[in-house]
Amino acid sequence: MIDRSKVWTGTLNELALADQPKRKAGFYDTTLRDGEQAVGVVFEPEQKLEIAKIVDGLGVGRIEAGFPRVSEDDREAIRAIAQAGLNAEIWGFARAMIPDVEAVAELDLKYCVIEAPISDQKLSALGVSRETVLERIRNAVRLGAESGIHVAYFGVDSTRADLDFFETVYKTALEAGAKELAIVDTLAIACPEAVTYLVKRVKSWAGDVPVHFHGHNDFGLGTACAIAAINAGAEWIHGTIDGIGERAGNANIPEIALALELLYGIDTGIDLTRVRSASERLRDVAGYELEPWKAVVGQNLFIRETGAVAAQFHLPHAIEPYSSELLDTPRGIRLGKKSGAASITIKANDLGLEVAEDKVPVLLEEVKKLAISKRGLVTDDEFTAIVQRHA
Repeated sequence: MIDRSKVWTGTLNELALADQPKRKAGFYDTTLRDGEQAVGVVFEPEQKLEIAKIVDGLGVGRIEAGFPRVSEDDREAIRAIAQAGLNAEIWGFARAMIPDVEAVAELDLKYCVIEAPISDQKLSALGVSRETVLERIRNAVRLGAESGIHVAYFGVDSTRADLDFFETVYKTALEAGAKELAIVDTLAIACPEAVTYLVKRVKSWAGDVPVHFHGHNDFGLGTACAIAAINAGAEWIHGTIDGIGERAGNANIPEIALALELLYGIDTGIDLTRVRSASERLRDVAGYELEPWKAVVGQNLFIRETGAVAAQFHLPHAIEPYSSELLDTPRGIRLGKKSGAASITIKANDLGLEVAEDKVPVLLEEVKKLAISKRGLVTDDEFTAIVQRHA
């Protein structure tokens, strides 16, 4: 549980949400399948097992281990993950094709997403009719159910599908034995209000059937849409660590969890103290970088350069919406062009340097000049040298 004394978001959210029902949010991690679809990313089987263990350690409820028909490496990784004794449910992924479902069954997986495209744009591109895709869904889901697999039907590009056909498809999947339904915003074209509309529409005829939302981030709305889905009644959010994925990436699980926990007061079960180390390790394995101002995991999240902010640094709640302790990461001051007198004093204290008060303006001037000349920050060694010259 979050220590609310370390959350400094005021009371506005509570007032705005007072009449809304308290929701639950579960996370379905697809870093190993949809995340690996990021350009140039290839995970080896042992790396997939490591990532699965890291994701499991975050408290994610479901992990999509992969798509077994992709390669022998993927089958090996899925098998190892399924046998690793993780707390999360281990899910497979299959297209609505008999060999795909058989491959999942051969690995003794108990849970599987079965996908098929349902928008006219996708069907046209693939040269598949509505009648054909319905038959494929019916046969694949039925085989999964008969094989003892708990199936969630996943309608690719469902946010662009004709709504009457959408309903026909999902009801067909339920009749064939699907236990859960995944709404899929494949190209991230749904605004949060559209997600709310679609989730509520599905819940109106699906009843108690659990609903997933699988979103992407092409318009920068991945987190907002995921939250809209939860508030509309969806039980499961698909996403990845750091939002890794193709194009603009997937919905970002740690980012969504932080917002749900701190802004909406919804318990997600995610251990926020582990998300930054999880992100760092995934970056090492996948070979990508993040912008330093990235929410939740950015390196500058609790680092300050601006002098006006540094003057308030001793009161974290004045300059930060929540404590750095919630993410198990330190705070700090960096010196540069935008530093102020308080920055000099704080940095000197951090480094154990004695600086007389009358020396602060001189040191600040030198710091600013050096930062401007190098067009960057002043390092601790450089600052120490400046102090020593004026000792």
